[in-house]
Amino acid sequence: MAKTNSLLEDLLPLLPIEVTQILVQKKNKERFSLYHDDQFLFGVSTQTLIKYHLKKGTVLDEGLLFEVQKEEEHSVCKDYLLTLLARRDHSILELKTKGLKKGYSSDVLDNVIKSLHELNYLNDARFAERFVHDAIFLKKWSLMRITSELQKKGVTRIIYAPIIDGYSANLWEQQMQDLVKKNHKKFRRVEEIKRKKKLYDFLVRKGYSPTLIWSHMNKLLLLIEETH
Repeated sequence: MAKTNSLLEDLLPLLPIEVTQILVQKKNKERFSLYHDDQFLFGVSTQTLIKYHLKKGTVLDEGLLFEVQKEEEHSVCKDYLLTLLARRDHSILELKTKGLKKGYSSDVLDNVIKSLHELNYLNDARFAERFVHDAIFLKKWSLMRITSELQKKGVTRIIYAPIIDGYSANLWEQQMQDLVKKNHKKFRRVEEIKRKKKLYDFLVRKGYSPTLIWSHMNKLLLLIEETH
């Protein structure tokens, strides 16, 4: 991260430098501030403090400082990604994209994401299952739109295809019928001669394929007339 690089640049001219004091941070008891006399050097997590045996009297050289800051970037990056995952599931690509926008390096993100995947905090198959379920039953998305959105999020066909195939083949037809019923008043206000095109354009925007729409067009037009 830019902040980490700036910190390294600021401290390099002072090296080697001795840590003369370590204090628990007031706003976060899991983090510690390192000082040389009255000069603040940088903050570290409990994990970093223990891993590198940082204590009063530790002499920081360029190699140790680099390792400490690398560990800190990994720790902060992990906390950020876990915060995102606590809100909702993310695909691997989606999570990495957000991390890059936040300023974390690609190498650090790859390492953190690998560890989260090994801990089963991050799983594209689980993400796809929930995504497909919500897209079908809450958002009423079509098959075409669901697959398109999954691909944008980096979920491969080999992962999502079995999930989608597990749903009934009649689901997409039923979905179109439900949409038509819900919007029947809007279509009924359109002249009959223009209604077919209006319905077709509507369903295409929803992501349904032209083949699927035309194969059920007559039934859907009849449904408009019959729905009250």
